[in-house]
Amino acid sequence: MQGMQTRKRSAMLVSLLSTVMAGVLLVSGCSKSEESKTPLPDAAALLKQSADTTRGQQSVHLVLLVNGKIAKMTVTKLTGDMTLTPAVAGQGKANLSVGGMGVQDAPFVVYDNHLYASLTSGGPLSDFGPADAIYDISAILRPETGLANILDNFTDAKAVGREDIGGVKTVKVTGTVSADAVNKIAPQLKVTSALPGTAWIEEGGNHQLAQAQLETSPGNNLQMTLTDWGKPVTVNKPDVQ
Repeated sequence: MQGMQTRKRSAMLVSLLSTVMAGVLLVSGCSKSEESKTPLPDAAALLKQSADTTRGQQSVHLVLLVNGKIAKMTVTKLTGDMTLTPAVAGQGKANLSVGGMGVQDAPFVVYDNHLYASLTSGGPLSDFGPADAIYDISAILRPETGLANILDNFTDAKAVGREDIGGVKTVKVTGTVSADAVNKIAPQLKVTSALPGTAWIEEGGNHQLAQAQLETSPGNNLQMTLTDWGKPVTVNKPDVQ
C-alpha cells in the first residue's frame, strides 16, 4: 500500500513538472515568435532620432577597430574615453601599424590640445605637440563632423534586422554615407565617393548609437562601438619625459 502511494505521488510530481515546463516553453516560444513578427521601425526616422540624441552628447567610451586592412589607417585598434567638456580631452590605448611594425596597447592622452603618447606598451609618454595636427579626437563628437553627421548623411537607408550589441538591443540599419561626412570624421581616408555604412541603433529609450561601420572596400571596414554616452570623463595632464 505504501509503495503504491509513493508511485502515485511520483506520477503526480512528474505530471506537474511536465505541465510547468510545457508552459514555460510555450511562453518562451510565443515571445520569440512575437518578436520576430514585430515590424522593424522606419530606418529614416530611427536615424534621425539617433542623430538628434548623438548631437546632444558630450562624452563617450569608444572602441575603434579596423577589420581587414585600410592602408591609410595607422591605428588598427583604439580603446578610450573622450569628452568635449570642460575641454576637449581623451585617454586610452591604441594598436598601431607603423612602417610595417606593429605596436600594441600604446597609451595616449589628449590634454589641453596636446597629444601625449608612447610608441611602446607601457612606455613613458612624450609630448607630440598639438593634437589636432595629428588627429582631432573632438571630430567624433562634434555635431558638424562626427557621428551625428554620419547618421544625418545616410542615404538609401533600410532596417534589415535586430541584433544585440554589448547587451543593447538594436536595430541594424544599412545604407550609404556621403564622402563628405566620411572625410569629416576620418580625413585620413580621403574618400572620393560614398561608402557603404551600417548603424546599430538602440531600439528603445532615446535611440543611442551603439555601433557604426564604414566599409572602405569589400571585406575591409572601420568599426566604432560606443558605450557610456554622457558619462563624466576626467583626464589629467600626464608626466612626460
